[in-house]
Amino acid sequence: MLRVAHFLHRLAFTIGVSIIGNGSLPFVAGAEEQRLGLPVDCKLGIDCFVQQMPDIDPGQATLDPLCGQATYQGHTGWDIRLRTLGEIARDFPVVAVADGTVSRVRDGIPDKIFDAANDRHRLHDLECGNGVLIDHQSGLSSQYCHLKNGSLAVRSGMLVRKGERIGSIGSSGVAEFPHVHLSVRQDGKLVEPLTGKALRDESPVCGDLSGSLLDAASKQVLVQAPVTILDIGLANAPPELGNLVRWGGPALATGGGNSTIAWVWAINVDQGSRFRIKLVGPGETTLIDHATTALPRRKANYLAYVGRKVGVKAGTYQLSVEITNDEKRIALNNRTFTISE
Repeated sequence: MLRVAHFLHRLAFTIGVSIIGNGSLPFVAGAEEQRLGLPVDCKLGIDCFVQQMPDIDPGQATLDPLCGQATYQGHTGWDIRLRTLGEIARDFPVVAVADGTVSRVRDGIPDKIFDAANDRHRLHDLECGNGVLIDHQSGLSSQYCHLKNGSLAVRSGMLVRKGERIGSIGSSGVAEFPHVHLSVRQDGKLVEPLTGKALRDESPVCGDLSGSLLDAASKQVLVQAPVTILDIGLANAPPELGNLVRWGGPALATGGGNSTIAWVWAINVDQGSRFRIKLVGPGETTLIDHATTALPRRKANYLAYVGRKVGVKAGTYQLSVEITNDEKRIALNNRTFTISE
């Protein structure tokens, strides 16, 4: 399971948070263009992916805004990730969710994958990494964490428009994967933007989007199920889950090896899910057709693979991976690989 260190995402200069009352927020949504947009300019589900949502349950349980478990205890925002550390070089933009004034910025913190044993002391009070804080109308503010080192395109006091680039997705601060963490506050109080409800509400409500702060297009994107197949592949040896986020998948299998491994890397896979991994080789010969047992518990970050003690030969191979739950297809990914001599 992907375990993200539980720290308050904060800039060293972040505004104080005053918790005042419970229940619905005083925010009154205006015209559609005044509602909040997404904090990224990338193709969700293709280039970037929702890894975690806010935890709307005030107790010891966890509950995301869509009534699922795509969160962890005390998480305060939306995490939209890239697959690997190397992909931050592509400079996927982080953008302002609404018009506003930049009130705080921080840059200069290196991008890396957080290592609790070595980085906890170094990053004390720097958990947010490189970040931006923007004040909007009606007491609303937005905070963006883990931006790419050197990517910030704004400074304090600047006016920004909704959708304007403020930096790039990175992996600075306490980040176990490259992503941007967006948190939203109304009058200093943390709010979940998809539902429009205050976090830490004693009576959390999930699935009710009637008070959403988001524009229609953004809301439509974020209500999609977060389970995603990040990558699949063929290799001569099993990959390691911890290495995937750093360097991506292992090298493509080569002819002459002693084994063939078909693998899949997925996130937010629910309890009870099964993987079917099918490999068809040259001449449409089925080489692997394997269905896993049902997952005994939810996996935020998961690697599955199956192998055969025969190496691949030159030719074209079709790999198909399907995730099902209660006989319902949840995700499907197909890839073609050409193996040369």
